Amino acid sequence: VGGNFFEDSLPEGADCISMVRVVHDHDDAPVMNLLRRIRAALAPGGTLVIAEPMAGAASAETVGDAYFSFYLMAMGRGRARTAGELAALLRAAGFAFVAEIATPLPLQCKVLIARLDNKTVKTT
Repeated sequence: VGGNFFEDSLPEGADCISMVRVVHDHDDAPVMNLLRRIRAALAPGGTLVIAEPMAGAASAETVGDAYFSFYLMAMGRGRARTAGELAALLRAAGFAFVAEIATPLPLQCKVLIARLDNKTVKTT
């Protein structure tokens, strides 16, 4: 379904919605709006998967912070967030369960799983 996910209606009833390299390109207010809209569009028990670079990657904090500072300055918006900051936004948007999935290159991509219910997800 084509459109602007910040303005147009999202298709409803999906079991799973994924966002890849979306959140860090936007400031907090539009991200919160989008997360709430996704929560409303998911079917009961639905899952959101977020895959993107995040601040605070273990043993690469300095490199990651420098890279994303320049990248986001060039974009003119957005913010590199830690997994914990994103988890807080997800919970504030109404998601009940949030977990980080380990990835082989966390500087390039981390993965968060957010669910509408409290069912845990295997994270290894």
